Amino acid sequence: MGLIEQHSKHAALSDTELVEASLTDLEAFGELVRRHQDFVYGAALRIVRNPVVAQDLAQETFVRAHRALPGFRGQAQVRSWLYRIATNLALNAVQRRREYPTDAVPDRPTWIDPAYDAENLALRKELEEAIKQLPPKLRTPLVLREYEGLSYQAIADQLDLPINTVRTRILRARRSLRERMEAWR
Repeated sequence: MGLIEQHSKHAALSDTELVEASLTDLEAFGELVRRHQDFVYGAALRIVRNPVVAQDLAQETFVRAHRALPGFRGQAQVRSWLYRIATNLALNAVQRRREYPTDAVPDRPTWIDPAYDAENLALRKELEEAIKQLPPKLRTPLVLREYEGLSYQAIADQLDLPINTVRTRILRARRSLRERMEAWR
């Protein structure tokens, strides 16, 4: 069987079937990587904010996932499982090397008032710090909703949680941020 036929054979499998097949078939794992590499990279990039580091973390995510395949029980969706591995690796990388989340302000028009710009940067740093301080069970659904733009149902599916739990966690995260950012109102 040629590589193209092998790829199309694997393309028809579900993620769970690919995990099972990956235990003995590296091409099946390659299909899992192809399906989820952009998602995993994006998850890491949002945390470390460094494309090179995010790429390394995405690769490490798949290395660890491959090693952990025999222990995957299917209790969570494959995408959720990979997301957890990627975000844990990225958070660990940030804790080890504080410079990854960039303090650099993205390109902006030069006509902005410097006082306004400095205040805006301070607000953004305070908000990022407040988000980092949230417990992961509140931070993850909030980030998926606010930064990823995912629906509550998509978040529930991805994190393998009931939709009402997702809504409650996002509500609690927003309340916590509102309290922490009160001085900025």
